Amino acid sequence: MPENDHPQPEADLLVDVTPAAPRPRSRARLWRTVATAAALGAVWFGVDFADNFANLGAYRYEPPRTFDGLPLDPQASRAKRTVSVASDSGVSATTYLSADQERTVFVTVYEKHIFTPASELDDLIARQRSNGMAPADLHKVDAGDREGVMKCGSTEYEGHRLAVCDWADGSMWGTYNETDTDPDTAAAHARDFRHQAEVPS
Repeated sequence: MPENDHPQPEADLLVDVTPAAPRPRSRARLWRTVATAAALGAVWFGVDFADNFANLGAYRYEPPRTFDGLPLDPQASRAKRTVSVASDSGVSATTYLSADQERTVFVTVYEKHIFTPASELDDLIARQRSNGMAPADLHKVDAGDREGVMKCGSTEYEGHRLAVCDWADGSMWGTYNETDTDPDTAAAHARDFRHQAEVPS
C-alpha cells in the first residue's frame, strides 16, 4: 500500500468553553432606572419639604398700632424700606414705648421668601455674633402658630436686661427685643406679636 494511502490520525478538536458574556443592559432600560430613581427622589423631596413650600411667602408684616398695652412710637419706627427694586422685600423697624419710657419693645423684620428657616436663623445669629449683638444663651423655643423656628436669650444693654428672640419662617426673619424681662416671657410675647403682625398675604 502506498505510503500516502495510510489513514492519518484525526486532529484533536478544540472546543471553546468560555462562558458567554452577559448581554449588555440596554440604554433604554438604564434611562428608565435613572428616571424612576429621580421621580422617587422628587416625591421624597416634595413630601419632606411640603410645609416649606406651603409656608413660602404665606405672610406679610403689618405691625399693630399697639402691642401689649404699649403704643407704637412713630418717631423711633421705620416703615418697610425696599431693599431691591425687583421685589417688595424690605426691612422694617418697629418700636413700642411705654408712657414713662421704662419699657420698650423693638422689632426688626426683613421680609423675604425663606425656603429653609432653620438655616436662615443660623445665618442671622452668626451675623449678630460677628457684630457682638447676639446673646450668649440663645436657645430654641416654641415658635408658635406662625411656625418657622425661634430662639431666645438675654443680654445687658445700657444697664437694662434685654431679652432677645430671633425667628425665621417662610416669609421673613425677625428680631424681637424687650427690656427688663426674661427670655421665657419674651418668647411668649414674641409669639403673640408674630400672631398679630404676620398677616396672611
